[in-house]
Amino acid sequence: MSLFKKITESVSKGVSSATEKAQQTVEITRLYTQISGKRKEIDKLYAAIGELVYEAYEEDGGASSDARVDSICKDIAALRGEIDALDDRMKELRNEKDCVCARRVPYDTKFCPSCGHRFPEPPAPPVAASEPEAEEGEELPAVVAAEEAKEEAEPVICFSCGLSVEADARFCPACGHPADRFS
Repeated sequence: MSLFKKITESVSKGVSSATEKAQQTVEITRLYTQISGKRKEIDKLYAAIGELVYEAYEEDGGASSDARVDSICKDIAALRGEIDALDDRMKELRNEKDCVCARRVPYDTKFCPSCGHRFPEPPAPPVAASEPEAEEGEELPAVVAAEEAKEEAEPVICFSCGLSVEADARFCPACGHPADRFS
């Protein structure tokens, strides 16, 4: 009976983990859709600005377009702010942050693998209550799958700190040493 209980718990944990990942994917897709819609609105506003400027040019050499263009520019700025907020939410869901070189990296990265930029120490992340915990001697299915995926790729090791690094990284994300110090 104990074996059956362990199998049932393991399957249950795997299903809850898969459900959580599916919900995260749905949320990210919804955010992408919202961002796309807002970008289309901005494109329409750009076209409206162009029309207003041209109409003002035809009427009086462009002197009367300033107030109308200002109003549309404020709308564009508001939409860009909404897009930034949605993008921040996506980074939060994916547990990522942006580097000064415009590359998106995992939140706990200390150094950018592309440019070597050092990130300030992140505040301690809140402990997620929904994370399944493995009992002694057993591994979670998601952890096992992640480890198998890592084993398939040829590992690159940083000589300085011993961390396994992405093959295309130019700098170690843990210690910041350049790629020429990788095995």
